[in-house]
Amino acid sequence: MSAADPRAALLADLERYAARHPAEAETAARFAGFVSAHGNCFSRACAAGHVTGSAFVADRSLSRVLFVHHAKLDLWLQPGGHCEAGETALEAALREAEEETGIRCVAASDAIFDLDAHEIPARGELAAHVHWDVRYLLVPADSGAVNEPRASEESHAAEWLTLDEALARNPRESIARPIAKLRGIAPQPAE
Repeated sequence: MSAADPRAALLADLERYAARHPAEAETAARFAGFVSAHGNCFSRACAAGHVTGSAFVADRSLSRVLFVHHAKLDLWLQPGGHCEAGETALEAALREAEEETGIRCVAASDAIFDLDAHEIPARGELAAHVHWDVRYLLVPADSGAVNEPRASEESHAAEWLTLDEALARNPRESIARPIAKLRGIAPQPAE
């Protein structure tokens, strides 16, 4: 694998993630096993599942997140989706954040923020499969702008939510875990 290979880059990122988050080392190892076993792991053509890129878009204070109300799943979620050909999971997260909310973002860090593997149910001719969701922390590119979101055709709404509001709208572990990470790195108010 070359240095420009998204699989090689992801495997290295997963190794670093496991070192930073020892409690999630087993999850990172499962991701690495999937990526290593499937040369086409970023492609929708990979029947077992595929790597997706998601964006936890936070305001600069890390006190609010940008969520979309996903039309097909009827859930409040972070923006994200499938990788295009040759695209890394981070590139997919950046693209999807802008497509789904209208807000251009930048990565707060190129390090993986969170990992979540979840089954996508069969729908029509599409068989059930796993989304190996690699998540990144993003912030709006224009820190001085109002950054009012707009929903895409895939969503009913796009809104800035406080961390508590995000958890109230979707209390699942796949949201609670990254929200807890945000709380852990957010600046604390002065006393």
